[in-house]
Amino acid sequence: MFGSGRAVLSLRESYRSDLREVKRATDFKYVRFHAILNDEVGVYDEDSSGRSIFNFSYVDQIYDGLLQNGVRPFVELSFMPNKLAARQVFQSFWYRPNVSPPRSWEKWGELVTRLAQHLIDRYGIDEVSQWYFEVWNEPNLDFWAGPKEGTYFQLYDVSARALKSVSPRLRVGGPATAQAAWVDRFIAHVSEDRIPADFVSTHVYGNDSSMDVFATGDAIPRDRMVCRAARKIYDHVKSSKMPELPIFFSEYNASYKTEPEVTDSE
Repeated sequence: MFGSGRAVLSLRESYRSDLREVKRATDFKYVRFHAILNDEVGVYDEDSSGRSIFNFSYVDQIYDGLLQNGVRPFVELSFMPNKLAARQVFQSFWYRPNVSPPRSWEKWGELVTRLAQHLIDRYGIDEVSQWYFEVWNEPNLDFWAGPKEGTYFQLYDVSARALKSVSPRLRVGGPATAQAAWVDRFIAHVSEDRIPADFVSTHVYGNDSSMDVFATGDAIPRDRMVCRAARKIYDHVKSSKMPELPIFFSEYNASYKTEPEVTDSE
């Protein structure tokens, strides 16, 4: 799987040309991007009475473009449509993703349900059951404006149940955290409350300076940071009540910011 910016970029021909080139070179299977629910994709609106309105035209074009080139989506359910947000809180990315919790958990669940049903209607359950649905992105950082674990777990619960209500074959997971965080607490939550979870996901970069998976003040070399994080997450899963859960590092690299001396070098 590769990661690639935000969803709407995939409508560009230059993006699709690059997709085909990288597919030929690597035969990668999945691509993950942010913001499939952002207003620029046009998924969610409300009429004057507050009734939800759904439009999946751009979603279809986005996913058609991937599938036609032999790549499946690793669906990150993000970010909050502005009219569904409890308040207007924007993360610092220049396209201003809204990172607020929903003002209505019922309407958020309906959005996820309608999206999942539409995807199955369009592509078929045999296809969509091979996708992965990851709830949100890095809720332990400034990509989530709610009280951290509590409201994220509520977001996850509503999303997972909505997906499974459409089909138990849909695969859902989280917590999609930065810095290899929360995985043990996430598994404890879903296992104790009997919430569906088909995988765990988290992120790790070689220049992450603060990780709650480590109880150490030691300076860890960049090339060992990822290995230590991976080992810790593996141990968290294997010692949990769900030891067979697959683990995805859905963001993984040497650097999470612009560091040309790192990203443009061997």
